[in-house]
Parts: sequence; C-alpha cells; structure tokens
Amino acid sequence: MSVSLLIIIIIASILSASLYIILKYFERFNVNNIHGLTANYVTASLFSFFFNYKANIQLFPNSSSYAGFALGIGLLFICVFYTAALTAQKSGIAITSIAGKMSMVIPIVFGYFLYGDQLTTMRIVGILIALFAVYLSSSPSEITSEEPKKKNWIFPLLLFVGSGLVDASIKAGQHYYMTEENQYLYFAFLFGSAGVFGISLTTFMYFKNRIKVKLNSIIAGFILGIANFYSLFFLVKALSDDKAESMLIFSISNVLVVLFSAILGLIIFKEKPHKKNIIGLLLAIGAIIILTL
Repeated sequence: MSVSLLIIIIIASILSASLYIILKYFERFNVNNIHGLTANYVTASLFSFFFNYKANIQLFPNSSSYAGFALGIGLLFICVFYTAALTAQKSGIAITSIAGKMSMVIPIVFGYFLYGDQLTTMRIVGILIALFAVYLSSSPSEITSEEPKKKNWIFPLLLFVGSGLVDASIKAGQHYYMTEENQYLYFAFLFGSAGVFGISLTTFMYFKNRIKVKLNSIIAGFILGIANFYSLFFLVKALSDDKAESMLIFSISNVLVVLFSAILGLIIFKEKPHKKNIIGLLLAIGAIIILTL
C-alpha cells in the first residue's frame, strides 16, 4: 500500500472519528438528535451540490442512471442511524458499538466476491486481529446499571447488517456509478435523500408534539454536515485508487477510527480506557501494520 493512499485513509478515519465527537457534543449542548442530523444531511447535500456548482448543473439532466441508487443509499444512511439509536436503547451502548464496527465483515465479503479482492493468509490474519481489536476496544470492563439486563439481539443484528450494507453500497456506488465529474452530484443525491426523510420526520414531530427546531440544532448539524461530507469524500477517494482493495481499506479504516476515537476521547473528554480496551488498541495497531505490509 502506497504512503499517499495510507494518508488518505488516515484523513478519512480522523474525520469519521470526529463525527462521533461532534455527536457526543449534541447531548452537552442540548441538541435535538433528529433536528441536528437532518440539518447535517441538508448541509452535506447543499455543500456537495455547490462545491462544483457549474458542472453539477450541466450533469443534472443525465443523472437518472445513478440518482435512484444514490437516493436509496441516503435513505439507508438515516435508517441505520435510527436503528443504532434503538439498539442503544434496547441492548445497550456496548453492544451497539460492537455491532456497528464489526459490520466491516460485510464489505470485506462483498470485495472478495464482487471486485476480486485477494484473501492471502497474511490478510486473513490481519482482518481477524482487526475484528478482535474492534471487539476489545468497544467492550466495557463491566456492564453498568445503565445497560439493559435483558439483551435484545434483533436490533444489534439489524444494525450489523445495515452498517455493513452502507459501507458495501458506498463501494458499489464508487465502482459502478461515480466518476471524477459526477461524484459531487452523486453525494448531493445521497445526502439529500436522507435530508428529505429527516425533514419529513421533523415536520411530523412538529405537528404531533409541537417540537420546534432550535438554532443550536441547526448550527450543530451544519458543523457535522461539513465533517460528514469530507469523511465520505476521502473514503471514496481511497476506494477510487486503482491499486486499492476495498477489504483492506475498510479493515484499516475501521481500526483507525477506533484508535482515533479513543485518542480524541482521552484528550477531549478524559475518557480513560480499561485494560482490555488498551489491549484492543494495541492489537489494532498490529492489525494495521500487518494489513499495510
């Protein structure tokens, strides 16, 4: 793996980790999750469209071949988020985190069967270590009183499948539909469909419960939306590398997100990792070294 590709993956991973940090600030600043996420998707969609405005205007009439696929992924985006919220409520934060991150198995399998990614013995070892590292890094030292005593495995299973399909769909979109010319318009459709769904839900909440949209939710969503756009931009850029294999990119990206999330959590929120979290982070570093050789 080239140094330039690794740098792109690192940037994408840092941006993905920053999304979790921004979402954590939602609670601190009393941001309504649905309103903030809706503003995030609307911001990312508008930013994608106006980032390359003139070209997007010209390409729009010929976008029917990929618009439907992009819109579908956008709906999947926001559905997976709500599934994650339900999983946290029904099965606990720990299981939610593990189910979401272990889902990298799905794009790895897709990469092997659809795109001809090679599974060498070294890569299999690296991927297995990465999965174990993700599990240990995401696991609490003990179940707290806030964790539900009775686990519901339906929602974690849905989250596992949904998160994996999101990653696999991003690769499919990049492989079959995206070009350097249309990728910003593609992003606009993708984020826009999630934004429309969020606006519909926000409108429903207002008329049913009179829940108004506050300025802090819009500001927080705007910040999240810019980070969201660039995290997808750099992930797609990595996947677009001719010598890149999706199974390696998703494996390395996932463990890097775990590493950066732990580092940012320690620096910003003073979150101290437990013994098995530290072991998981060390294994993550080992997995990255193996996978990049």
